[in-house]
Amino acid sequence: LKNYTLADELTVSFGKGLSIITGETGAGKSVIIGALNLLVGERASPDLIRTGQMKAIIEATFDISKLADVKKWLRKNEFDEADELIIRRELSKQSAARAFINDSPATLSSLKEIGDLLIDLHGQHEHQSLLQPERHRSFLDNYAAVDKELSSYSSKYDEYTKLQKEIAELSRQKDSSTKERDFLDFQRTEISAINPLEGEDEKIDAELKILENAEELASLASELHTNLIEDAGSIYSRLTDAKVTLEKLAKIDSRFSDSLVEVTTMISVVKELSNESSNYSENVEFNPARLSELRNRGMALTRIKKKYGPTLSDVISLYKELESKLGPEGNIDEIIQTRKEELVRVRKELSLLAQKLTDKRKKAAEKFEKEILITLKELGMEQSQFKVSVEQTLSSDEGKPFVDVEKQKLLAYSHGIDSIEFFISNNNGEEPKPLARVASGGEISRVMLAMKSALSAADAIPVLVFDEIDTGISGRIAQKVGKAMKELSRDHQILSITHLSQIAAFADTHYLVEKATTKNSTTTAIRTLGEHEHIEEVARLIAGETVTKESLVAAKALKAEAKELAAG
Repeated sequence: LKNYTLADELTVSFGKGLSIITGETGAGKSVIIGALNLLVGERASPDLIRTGQMKAIIEATFDISKLADVKKWLRKNEFDEADELIIRRELSKQSAARAFINDSPATLSSLKEIGDLLIDLHGQHEHQSLLQPERHRSFLDNYAAVDKELSSYSSKYDEYTKLQKEIAELSRQKDSSTKERDFLDFQRTEISAINPLEGEDEKIDAELKILENAEELASLASELHTNLIEDAGSIYSRLTDAKVTLEKLAKIDSRFSDSLVEVTTMISVVKELSNESSNYSENVEFNPARLSELRNRGMALTRIKKKYGPTLSDVISLYKELESKLGPEGNIDEIIQTRKEELVRVRKELSLLAQKLTDKRKKAAEKFEKEILITLKELGMEQSQFKVSVEQTLSSDEGKPFVDVEKQKLLAYSHGIDSIEFFISNNNGEEPKPLARVASGGEISRVMLAMKSALSAADAIPVLVFDEIDTGISGRIAQKVGKAMKELSRDHQILSITHLSQIAAFADTHYLVEKATTKNSTTTAIRTLGEHEHIEEVARLIAGETVTKESLVAAKALKAEAKELAAG
């Protein structure tokens, strides 16, 4: 961290296993959590820049040599791939914040995506997600490892709902006013009766122009023929005389040879043009029937263009659109029936996938309940009962997606047919009730820890951060929480901020956050404690600000007991 809130320049390397972070209230422990949140996509504010500075940098390096999912994500998103991953945020008071993944610019959404693969943050309020029943399904699904089944179901569900929407739209069209449909059909019939062809109007105009002027065209062509070759003193006659003269001149002076060639060419051109004009005048068609036909067709096209145009292309486009709306024969019932048959087929397939997903969830729920109960008892909740409710809802509205399972119509959702909620009872003789209604803050913390313990094998996220989730629990229970964290740290790198000596005693590495205040500034620092300092800090957590001999003895005893519990 550089120039970030109270941190001037702070570097820390977290070790394997359980890393415990302690420090006095206000020393800046939250600085570490805030920085991690920024690195996994939380929005940044210039207010986080240290007073008097213009820029702050937050950077973390992760060892991803054994994290195939992270490397796959990097490849997919075209970031440099290596065994180390560097994520950096730069905050500025003069410009927008920037983010980088392996030194390449990245978006906040990219940070969130890769952050979900790297860090699981549980703060004092994060574990309240357990109080939200809608989150319980994701906990169970992670434990049950139903990604493949859920993906197959979701894909089929999308196909099902798409068909439903299509049928609803077709039915809406069918149920629209008969007058409107009749009007569309009338337009289609009127255009179909004329059957216009692309560019037909332009061809008719060109042909009409010739037929309507046939007499004048014949006369002019005949006149041209006469002028060129038949009249006394015609162009042909004069050019022939000129040729004779040029032949004589060329015999005496060769300079006239080129002119002789040119005149000879002119005579050929005049003769050819004369023949063409003569043939044209003799073959001009005087066809009143064809003229009348073209005029009638042209007027029909003009009417249809005025009504549905302005151009003939517009008319043809409208006809195609009407064909699409009304169907080739205008029979929307047949289309609806076909879609409904498809829907029945897809519903059968969806029902099988839903049943398969539910069966796997129910089987996993039984195992999950047992594992959670074992851990809760270890954490001091001996009388607890923990139940995972996997329920379905009967469908009374065929307009909503549903499936047929065991001769029952059940409501279907994008995630399956199951409503999943956790129930708990902390006292003998009491029926389990929704977790949100009966659990205290300390109990919720322990349930969350039990969840993480149960999910540890399936949970691929390498770093778990617990920010004072031990709030509200007693010393005796704290020792059991510490043991559970220690066991969880075998599969994950654990960072835990705590105020409890019983948890701190389990540390593989202990970090102390301290605040230094001078006349002009306040800074936060973090340092790794040696074995002796670790014992002293545990003693301080026991005794308060003044460490006594008794607290040191107690700290050593706690440390020894923690070591024995972790080994056992």
